[in-house]
Amino acid sequence: MKQQLEKQITDRRIQKTRQGLQDAMYALILEKGYEAITVQDVIDRANVGRSTFYAHFQDKEDLLLSGVEVLWKQLEEHLLVETVSEEDIWKVSQSMFQHAQSQRSMYKALAGKQGGNIALKLIERNLYQIVFRHLNDELSKRKSTFPSEILTRHMISSFISLLTWWLDSDAPYSAAQMNEFYQQLIGCAVESLLLSSPPVTNYRNDAGV
Repeated sequence: MKQQLEKQITDRRIQKTRQGLQDAMYALILEKGYEAITVQDVIDRANVGRSTFYAHFQDKEDLLLSGVEVLWKQLEEHLLVETVSEEDIWKVSQSMFQHAQSQRSMYKALAGKQGGNIALKLIERNLYQIVFRHLNDELSKRKSTFPSEILTRHMISSFISLLTWWLDSDAPYSAAQMNEFYQQLIGCAVESLLLSSPPVTNYRNDAGV
């Protein structure tokens, strides 16, 4: 019992230290951009020792990626609370806009233009996995040979572009409005492929692959 209590206290301390370092990084990214930040900057802002930093993270990129992991875990929990299924792409995008609105500083630091490409690429990869699974299944059901990879890339790139602009512009529209804009921009193309059962076309690239 005593050992379990001590472990819980230690775990909370570790979590608090990691959170403090992540928060320091978010603030610094918003101030001067990820590329300009050094490990020493983070250490000074978080008011911890260098040995403490390296006990938790290898370098500033490791710290940045840990922030994306936290963001994605929170988003997954948000989807569960809102009972959103990955099957409903539009509700997933709406929930992400909502979560970004409630955690704007973290999202702006990681997905905004100041955060650089590393975090954004990881966010894109995670989104791709969710959207691709759904679209690939739906295109198969509709007997369409339209490449699911292309449709997924189109949806993700459009979403990320809007999300980044929205965050960097200090969210001039609500999360619900942004999701509506997103649907209006690409909904027709997606629905024409998924809902209208378009004729089967033998799509292939110029190389004949």
